[in-house]
Amino acid sequence: MLQRVFVRHKSSFSATVRLPQTKFPGRTDQHAVQTQLLPQVTTELYDWNNRREVKSIQELFILHDGPPYANGDLHIGHALNKILKDIIVRFELLSGKKVHYRPGWDCHGLPIELKALEQIAQHKKTRKKEIKRKLKTSPNPELEAELAALEARLKPLEIIELCKQHALSTQQSQSAQFQRMGIMGDFANPYRTLDKNFVARQLRVFKRLFDNNLIKRQEKPVYWGCENATALAEGELEYNPEHRSTAVYVKFPLEHPPEAFGPQPVYALIWTSTPWTLAANRAISVNENMAYTIVESKGDRLIVAQKLVNSLRTIDPELRETDIQIPGSELLGCRYRNLLLVGGSQDTSLPILHGDHVTDSAGTGLVHTAPGHGQDDYFVCLKHSIQPYSPVNEHGKYTDELPDNDLQELVGLRVLGEGTQKMVAKLEKLRLCYHLDPNYTHSYPYDWRSKKPIIIRSTPQWFIDVGKIKAVTTELLQKNVQFFPPRGSNRLVSFINLRNEWCISRQRSWGVPIPVVYHKQTGEPLINDLVIERISQVIAAEDVESWFGESPMEKWIPSECNVNPDDYVRGTDTMDVWFDSGSSWTLVEQFLESTGLLPQAVARGYLADVYLEGSDQHRGWFQSSVLTKIGATAPGEPAVLPYGKIITHGFTLDEKGDKMSKSLGNTIVPVDIVEGNKAKKVPGLGIDGLRLWVAQADYTSDMAVGPVILNRVADVVKKLRFTFRFLLGNIGDMEQTVDYAQLDAMDRYILSRLASFEKKARQCYEAHNYSKIIKDMNQLVNVDLSSLYFDIRKDPLYTDFADSLKRRSTQTVFVEVLKVLTSVLAPIMPIMAQEAWNHSPELVTDGLRSSFMRGWYEVPQQYLNPELEAEMEQLLKLSHQIKTAIDKTLRSTETMKMASETEIYVDVAPETALGALVSKYEAQMTEYLMVSKFHLNTERPKDVLLETTDGDISIAVTRTDLDKCPRCWRYAVEGPAELCKRCTEVVACT
Repeated sequence: MLQRVFVRHKSSFSATVRLPQTKFPGRTDQHAVQTQLLPQVTTELYDWNNRREVKSIQELFILHDGPPYANGDLHIGHALNKILKDIIVRFELLSGKKVHYRPGWDCHGLPIELKALEQIAQHKKTRKKEIKRKLKTSPNPELEAELAALEARLKPLEIIELCKQHALSTQQSQSAQFQRMGIMGDFANPYRTLDKNFVARQLRVFKRLFDNNLIKRQEKPVYWGCENATALAEGELEYNPEHRSTAVYVKFPLEHPPEAFGPQPVYALIWTSTPWTLAANRAISVNENMAYTIVESKGDRLIVAQKLVNSLRTIDPELRETDIQIPGSELLGCRYRNLLLVGGSQDTSLPILHGDHVTDSAGTGLVHTAPGHGQDDYFVCLKHSIQPYSPVNEHGKYTDELPDNDLQELVGLRVLGEGTQKMVAKLEKLRLCYHLDPNYTHSYPYDWRSKKPIIIRSTPQWFIDVGKIKAVTTELLQKNVQFFPPRGSNRLVSFINLRNEWCISRQRSWGVPIPVVYHKQTGEPLINDLVIERISQVIAAEDVESWFGESPMEKWIPSECNVNPDDYVRGTDTMDVWFDSGSSWTLVEQFLESTGLLPQAVARGYLADVYLEGSDQHRGWFQSSVLTKIGATAPGEPAVLPYGKIITHGFTLDEKGDKMSKSLGNTIVPVDIVEGNKAKKVPGLGIDGLRLWVAQADYTSDMAVGPVILNRVADVVKKLRFTFRFLLGNIGDMEQTVDYAQLDAMDRYILSRLASFEKKARQCYEAHNYSKIIKDMNQLVNVDLSSLYFDIRKDPLYTDFADSLKRRSTQTVFVEVLKVLTSVLAPIMPIMAQEAWNHSPELVTDGLRSSFMRGWYEVPQQYLNPELEAEMEQLLKLSHQIKTAIDKTLRSTETMKMASETEIYVDVAPETALGALVSKYEAQMTEYLMVSKFHLNTERPKDVLLETTDGDISIAVTRTDLDKCPRCWRYAVEGPAELCKRCTEVVACT
């Protein structure tokens, strides 16, 4: 329909027809986008925003950026995240608030370090080959010295320098890519976790946690990534439900069993899916409240939980029960022998202990307990002063700490490989193996970076004692934080409730150092307020390189500590990157201090208005942020949350519902959508098209993206551009709007629909329901405007007197539509909205440079007219019935092609509600239906082409006897080539 609007009129009266005139282009001008429009809606707009002053916290909106990782190019998930943030920020700006959005980047961590190490290794490999080739021909002391240096171990500063270069380069590249998506923010002043000021503030958060007695160092089992040789936090784990382990039932002989057990030997039967940990076995755990029994199998007598006897029969049908019943409490105090330890210097006589974690839901009810390789095991043994023991190194290989017996054969073997096989062989040789399952499939934790299975390993690490603060934290979350979608509350709270400690130390070079020095001889840490503050001051002045470089220890240890600095060395552990990003709320705190609004933020109970990230951040940034913030609160201070609202989004999938991956070849990157990709059949949607795809999707769950979906989005983009072009093209000669009282029913109906749309759109923005806005917008544009109002009003727009009331009334409605569309679409499609604004008259813009400067346009309340809408909906329902009859008639005849050639006869009882309604609008029905004539309850001619009855309504379609006016093309004249009365008058005055 809209395409016809711009076709030049071919009649001889074309000069008298007012066709749309506008410089608003029919297609996107990329040069104008890059040179004019993009700066207008990003840097220029944010600069204007920054110059505004605010006096209260209610006038300010802060969205704190969860920092993306500075490693690699952006993917579609990055675009989804940043565009959602931008929509929120722009709506708040449109609502009259000053906004603060400072983009951030997470710059430390293992992936960047691994990439740096890979680059170094590649360089060394190439250079060593070159040197060795030269040395074959002639000796060269300098080259030999260089070769020796290349083969030496890397120094931390070498790694740090390369990591920093990579992170900074990636950050700048990602920043440029984000800005090309139309993201508005303080990109000239980003925050980066590698900046020395950020690091210094992070160290002071560590100090506040230390002051609150939440920082501790323990040797205890932690999640360990063997590929990268570092401790891991729970948030860095992924669970593989298809992991295969070797599971084994092992029998340990009891020493001096109670007389009630009988004279024959008795074995404690345990089950484990980690047989490699049996070398570190230090106890067996039972539950004192459970019932146990002795069963017989293959000549052995085995102690098992009473309720698990039947499950054991599935692997041993010949198993027989005895009548010996044993309360779990009677097993406590018994001892058993671990025959794997025989021949070594370690004690082979070990205790049976109570453990609350022991259940009778699986296994045997007796649990192998290795305090160096399990959390529950550790706590059970801790009560009995049994220390953790872990003869496994950082690469997941057995060490020579194994018992000095036959187990020494396992030294150097990977525990998750040949080490397990050899251990099982030892068990079988010692006849300790009751049953073996080499393919036990179960869920098992993997390192999310290396995608390899982890182990649990006891090492000295630094922890935050989450157990001390999780009750108050979860209470505040449930009471004071809004979650979108609401299910996020239970998810975050449950993750925190399941956590007692947070291991924050990592064994890497690229990161923020744990601010501790250690005694050279004893290894004891020296950590206090003085040391932490001194380290923070030096790093703030010189950066972290000074910590890892060569410098005297007195630089780091204040004299007030009263120790000899030369007796100490700096620690090499760095902090978990979740601590880095988790302490970024300090930047919001700093900003609020600079504005003088921090006391008001404290009074309301939170710093930033919104945190928005993917749903995986319930285990990550949302959690680390609130734990560091609450943990850093000094006694007596009010607890202030880092955020007042958490919004989460799902992840992107292809149109088949599969995750995107390079191996599957189903990835789509943002530039594919913006510029198009013929190979992937992806249309070029431009920046606004990419943003529209984000807005139209239900981001609260996983979202599909692909050619089919993107082509639909492309159609919407085109429709909106044609709509703006049509609106702008028809108001160029407008000087003044028409009073509402002078508007006719159709005008007032469209304004009422517009008012409803605007009101709902604002509510949807406030509820972060952007897909509903797009759905309602499509209804308004495609149905209310394009298919109804525009179709009906083209005739008076083109052919009426320039100053006719109907034409000016239509233009008045168009001005209101432009005001609403440029307002509602500005947060989602800022470039097109700005382009339309640039081409709009002052009646729309009030002389302002941006709709954001005007603010959200609220349609006058008087436009809302539910009664009129109800009437028009009934009338439009009847119109649909009539148009269906017309279409059927046109398809059945070759003599007519258009509805304008028909006359319509409708019979409906006047005493009915519909009859009264049609009678009320009888005079307008010819215009609404765009037919030659409309007749109500009159005698029908004999040459009816189609007649249909639906309930109380009868409809007849005939061919009109009137001819077509050569100027307006309406069938309204008595003879051919004659002008209708209206056109005659207009032409005469032209």
